[in-house]
Amino acid sequence: MHTQETINQSSDSDRMPSESDFGLTMRFHQKRKKGKFREIDAPQLAGPVADTHAHLSMLNHPDYHLARCAYFGVTFVCSITDPTENDALTYDSYALWQRQARKALCAADLDEYREAVPKLRLACGCHPHNASRYTQEVEDHLLAQLSQPITCGIGEIGLDYHYDFSPREVQREVFKRQINLAHTTRLPIFLHIREAHDEAFSILTEEGFPEAGVLLHCFNLDSETLQPWVDAGCYIAYGGPLTFKKSDYVRDSLRCVPLDRLLTETDSPYMTPEPLRGMECGPEHVIFTADMMARLVTDETLDEAAVLVQLYANALSLQDRPPTPWQLRHQG
Repeated sequence: MHTQETINQSSDSDRMPSESDFGLTMRFHQKRKKGKFREIDAPQLAGPVADTHAHLSMLNHPDYHLARCAYFGVTFVCSITDPTENDALTYDSYALWQRQARKALCAADLDEYREAVPKLRLACGCHPHNASRYTQEVEDHLLAQLSQPITCGIGEIGLDYHYDFSPREVQREVFKRQINLAHTTRLPIFLHIREAHDEAFSILTEEGFPEAGVLLHCFNLDSETLQPWVDAGCYIAYGGPLTFKKSDYVRDSLRCVPLDRLLTETDSPYMTPEPLRGMECGPEHVIFTADMMARLVTDETLDEAAVLVQLYANALSLQDRPPTPWQLRHQG
């Protein structure tokens, strides 16, 4: 990959550096030693890309990242919110962020990209970390957010037995309640599962896999762990770990997923892909994961352009559907 000369950039050593530290530049920066950075060319992709899992409200300048998305061909983003946190920030601000991104592009003499600012859809769900905060009041608020047509799914929900920020029995109960909300609302669920894949699968089997779909977010394990989820017809999303140097087992697992069930994501501001690790991740970074995925899936019968077309279609087919009948009856 072509690189430019190293440049100096001062930054707060207590936080991860962000592309926004450099102003609205259409370059990527690789963190080097001693406060230096190297410019990195973006991969040249033959089609639009979707980020199916981002946390826009966690970024310092969501509008900046949306402007960069437009330039780099990321034209659809699903932003995740949580009813126990400040979900209202995203619901109240997403249209403003889009307008500000268009203004920023015009100010940078990039008017031709104004109409490419990503379409946004939102998801809302109680993360397993926050399961202890889930109450009937929280559920009522969650239902109000799910009723909005901008909402495309329930997530991220599931189990996290790595940190155990909420007791496991509470995580299981809250997970079950939200699965049943999916049955009621006819919305898909977007899963966060960590060190609990077998138990999460058992719960879904007992409660019923939602007919609208199940997305296993940020998969970074092996094929053996993944296979039951593939057999159940789940969508599998890969983010930065697909590109990590020591993640051959993750790349191997991708090969057992049907092409029409593969998705690209970032989990921004986390999980920055190679070669940009050490920088804050934005939704525009999904192009590095998409590039890796396309190269892994391409064979003698399928070129990279066709792979990218299918990946993008997968995202829209799951996350950009019309309102469900339940949403039409209960619009907030």
